Amino acid sequence: MVCHTRIAEDCLENGGWCDSEEEARDWVEDECWIFSGEGWFCPQCNIHFMQNLSKTRRVKGQEEPPDDDLHVGIPL
Repeated sequence: MVCHTRIAEDCLENGGWCDSEEEARDWVEDECWIFSGEGWFCPQCNIHFMQNLSKTRRVKGQEEPPDDDLHVGIPL
């Protein structure tokens, strides 16, 4: 399994080697890797991405969600 993003300094880059697709699916679930729609990425890259989400939004030209979106579905 190869990390698709390889963005974190402590990225695992290469996870485990698997003999079958089923074994690979089990491995990524056990190791908490995340499927992005384009490939799998490791937990370290997910942490890096989440910590830098606002910067990523700016780079991609996305606007910050309004503060009132944080309260949707949360009883006040």
